[in-house]
Formats: sequence, structure tokens, C-alpha cells
Amino acid sequence: MQFDLLAPAQPLVEDETFYNQSLSQYMTPGWAAEAIVAHALPDLPARATVIEPSCGIGRFLQALPEGINAIGVEIDARLADIARATTNATIITGDFRNVPLPVERCDCLIGNPPFEMAVWDGMLDRAHQLLDDGGRVIMVLPAFTFQTSSRVVRYNQRWSLSQEMMPRNIFPGIRLPLMLANFTKDPKPRLSGLILYHESREIEEMPAVYRRALSEGRSGWRAVVEEALKRLGGEATVDQVCSEIAPRKPTTTDHWRPKVRQQLMRHCRKMGPARYALAA
Repeated sequence: MQFDLLAPAQPLVEDETFYNQSLSQYMTPGWAAEAIVAHALPDLPARATVIEPSCGIGRFLQALPEGINAIGVEIDARLADIARATTNATIITGDFRNVPLPVERCDCLIGNPPFEMAVWDGMLDRAHQLLDDGGRVIMVLPAFTFQTSSRVVRYNQRWSLSQEMMPRNIFPGIRLPLMLANFTKDPKPRLSGLILYHESREIEEMPAVYRRALSEGRSGWRAVVEEALKRLGGEATVDQVCSEIAPRKPTTTDHWRPKVRQQLMRHCRKMGPARYALAA
């Protein structure tokens, strides 16, 4: 489907249902942008710098309070022209991932980026360069962005993450579950409202025999520990058991180690300092 975004017959500024699926462009309705800004940025300081990295026709820019240093970036020149005509923000035409910006730092990024993960990941990398610790990225994203443990664990290496579910019918024609995702630049990243991601990632990277023991064995981690001891000759130190079970790729959390120690203490015979054997 072709869209003539500047033609008088296409009243985009008033048409809050506009979307161009072929370009992953779904324009946020004005009322929704206002509600998201009020909800996510209730205490935005005066003269803060806020960037909308894929601003489209400028819905979030329009919703920002007066006095904010608002900057919009839009790769589609036709949409950028509409944003210039309908907002008081500085509008830059280009790809946010590499376009020169009039500021070196910002306080927050907000918006509704393309639902293409390669594009979004590039935007998030640029955002990390622009923010100080505590700076936030607040985006409408498809829920599948946080669907896999590998992606969330990668994000969580430098961002604290949280999310809130949103109704998909805000955007007519879209079939994807949506969320409002919050990325906070944090030297000690955390997860809020997201569970089992690090644990799942660690298990995915363990040798297949231990993945099977966890998924098939009724006793879970006990089955893993007993299998490891069998493979180690029936007796081993805690460190030897952990080395046998360890994920192939190093992890930053090692949630599984306390589970291993706990099962050794509960279900195996202690043979000496930090040394255990299979129960008789």
C-alpha cells in the first residue's frame, strides 16, 4: 500500500489511526502518547532534554510539557516535515542510529520505534551513549522483545529492565501483544516484573545431559547433582561438581550454584570438607 503523506486528501495530523505496516510505522494516537508521558514521566524536570528517536509525525513530542528541550529524529523525510509543522521540537531527518545530534547528552528517550529488532537494538546502543546513569529509555515495543532469555540477559548486562502490558488495539490492524518497556541505564542492572530469564539462559548453556535431567527428572536439581557425581566416579568436591555442570558460556549471575550446593548438602553423603558422595 502506498501513502502520500503530504497530500491534502490524507489528513495525517488528525488521523490517529494511520499506520504503514510495510515500513513498521504505527503512529501512536495522540491521547495514548499523552497518557504514556503522564504515566512514565510524571516528574520530568524543567529544561530536561528528551529525544524521540523515531518521531514519525511527532505524537510524543506534542505530549511533552512546555519548557522541555524536545528533539525528534525521523528517517522518513515526509513524516519529519509533518513533525516540524505540528510541534515546537527540533526535528532532524535521518537514522537515529548514526545521525549527528545537536546534543551530546539527554535525560530520556521516549517513543514508538520500528518493530524490527535489528533496528531497535541499534537505537538502544545509541541511546546508551547519550544517557548518564539513571537515564531512561521508555518505548512502546512488541512483547516478543522480552520473550527470550538470551535477549533479555543481553539487555540486562547494562540496563535495568521493567515492562507494563498495553492493549494492542491502540493501533488498528496490529496483531502483536504490546508493552511499555522501561530501560534504565544502571551500573547494577536489575529486572522488575521479569523472572527466570537468567536462570533459563544458564540452563540453556549447560551440557545436554543436565538440561535433560532438569526437564525430565522429577527431582530437578537433585537429579542434576546425582548425574554429575556419577560422571565424576561417585564422589567429588563441590567445585568439581560445579565445574562439571557449569554452562559452556560464562554467565554473570550463576543462579544455579546455590542450588547445586543445597542438593549436595541435603541428599548426598559428606565425605570431608566440601566433599560429597552419592547416597548409599
